[in-house]
Amino acid sequence: MKKIGIILCLILSMVIFAGCSSKVENPEDTLKEYLDNWSNQKYDEMFSRLNGESVMLIRNQEWAFDERYEKVYSDLRIDNITAVFEPVDFKGEKIDLEEITEIVYPVDITMDSLAGEIAYTTHIKMVKEKNDEDKENWKVVWHPTQLLTGLESPTDKLSVRTLLPQRGEIFDRNGNGLAINGSLYQVSIVPNSTEDLEETAIRFAKVLGIDDEQVLKLAKQYPHRPDWAAPIQNLALNDPRAKELVAIPGVLLGQIDGRQYPSGDVTGHLIGHMGAITAEELQNRQGQGYTSTSIIGKNNLELVFEETLRGTPGAVISVTDESGKNGRVIAERSSVDGEDVHLTIDIDIQRKLVKSLNGEIGAGVVMDPATGEVLALVSEPAFDSNLRYLGLRDPRAMAMEDTTVLFERRFQNTYSPGSIFKPFTAVMGIEEKTLDPTEKINISGRRWQPNNSWGGYHITRVNESESQVDLNIAMMRSDNIYFAQQALRIGNDKMEAWAEKLGFGEPIPFEFPIYASAIANSGINTEVLLADTGYGQGQILVSPVHMTAMYSIFVNDGSMIQPRLISGNEPEFYRENIASTQTIDKVLNSLIAVVEDNRGSANRSNPGHSRKIAGKTGTAELKKDLNEQGGEQIGWYVSFDYEKKDLVTTIMIQNAQLRGGSAKAVNISNDFWRSIDQ
Repeated sequence: MKKIGIILCLILSMVIFAGCSSKVENPEDTLKEYLDNWSNQKYDEMFSRLNGESVMLIRNQEWAFDERYEKVYSDLRIDNITAVFEPVDFKGEKIDLEEITEIVYPVDITMDSLAGEIAYTTHIKMVKEKNDEDKENWKVVWHPTQLLTGLESPTDKLSVRTLLPQRGEIFDRNGNGLAINGSLYQVSIVPNSTEDLEETAIRFAKVLGIDDEQVLKLAKQYPHRPDWAAPIQNLALNDPRAKELVAIPGVLLGQIDGRQYPSGDVTGHLIGHMGAITAEELQNRQGQGYTSTSIIGKNNLELVFEETLRGTPGAVISVTDESGKNGRVIAERSSVDGEDVHLTIDIDIQRKLVKSLNGEIGAGVVMDPATGEVLALVSEPAFDSNLRYLGLRDPRAMAMEDTTVLFERRFQNTYSPGSIFKPFTAVMGIEEKTLDPTEKINISGRRWQPNNSWGGYHITRVNESESQVDLNIAMMRSDNIYFAQQALRIGNDKMEAWAEKLGFGEPIPFEFPIYASAIANSGINTEVLLADTGYGQGQILVSPVHMTAMYSIFVNDGSMIQPRLISGNEPEFYRENIASTQTIDKVLNSLIAVVEDNRGSANRSNPGHSRKIAGKTGTAELKKDLNEQGGEQIGWYVSFDYEKKDLVTTIMIQNAQLRGGSAKAVNISNDFWRSIDQ
């Protein structure tokens, strides 16, 4: 707590009354010290200035003076205590300090509390009292109002009632609820209504996949009232298992208030869920109005927007007598409801993207390149927000050896991009005038190195059917050797400068925190690393969200849109005029060829849709060292409609070496493009 100095409104007229000894004590000296100690919460010092009767009164209580103050002020979050009193003009009022034995001062007190500012006046009585040396000193007569207003007796009790605000809700762009306040089923067991309580508990537990002994223990929580309904588990209203449970003898369904996630099965990694606050969370949020019974956002947007959604709790501070009667309110502050959050997400598009991914381990992003509005943000597999909120096992987890895959936010993480980075190497080279799109470079064989200084390391390409390679052929065939050579022409300094221009090295501005993309661990410091970076390998890492934004330059005349997740924010470019429109057109033509030319890596004779798509495939190899073979691969495909310019989609799948490489990502994207126009 802050310790604010006491405010004393003093009339600077410290004139010793005529005829009084210069050694006569002034009661205000003691009072100032007492009030100063009060404001600075030095309770032992306060106690030392009390008169004998007050000391005896306090020692006869069940509480110690300092502990009482500390607990009350801590519980009520008392802070910023100030005290103001008006000094007495003893000379002007002809008061003889040697003659008087007591005097009362009205003292104005203000303090902040969890229920707002408390202001009141207490009358502090000062009395003369002889010490052990038979010398008279001024002492303070303690009264409970010197602890808090409204207290009339040392045995009075204080209570605090928290006024909880209504939590804000989360909606998609069309007003569909994604996290809303509603009702839940409270599933209970009435022991007297069961045929066999243990059998009921076993059947109940089997339906939900929970521990039957725990169910039985909860069912017996009211041993003296077996006719009472004992709450066992809460369920979402749309949980089909509710029908199975209510068919069990003795099981009763009721409804209580709670959080609902209407699309929790497809928005788990985006919306997250709420849950009981932990001891660590409570410690980290001290002074913010949380208690040990608080329910807070545990992850994802429920956590990211906790302060916005939560609102401000109110409080009522009351005092009663020892018997708990004669209650009176001494301070009250109303709660302020949380604010709603409206996302750019379209839940229908989100569902279609999830369906197209069809359980593959990966991520998907759909963005409007004109506005930056993210329409879908998916990581699969995912947990169901409702089940996490209610503490129930997810059926999807039961068949998994490693359930951690359910909780990885893949759209937030960074990965090796592989060949989807090649269009940006092309942009750099054309802008730097080191790459001529029409130049035919002679490349023979599958492997290449500039000279024997690389030792046994070679750049390899998948397809060696083309020996005269220009930009379009290199992009269609995803020729690693061509782009490695172009990177060497650009040079490491310029490559790093271009990476910075594209947003590498800093977190991209986005309402959902995204890890920063990186071009290299400690700069591009070798020729091999520069060459590998040119075709998207090396040490380069990029997030699916950032990559989606990067591809927006091909429909925005060379400017990169800033991705947005909150509806209503004005569109703005993250990076403007990255490249000229002439450069963009040249690279765009090569991306169109990737899809439309029958030699292109994303070409399909029957894609299942009529969209005019441009894009780039990529297969990134995850290596611990340059010579590692057969490791995990990531499959990418970024695509966009170059005529409508309405959407950019990024698909990333893990373990691509087992799923057909980037071809699997192409098939997923085509399925999505087909569904989006249905």
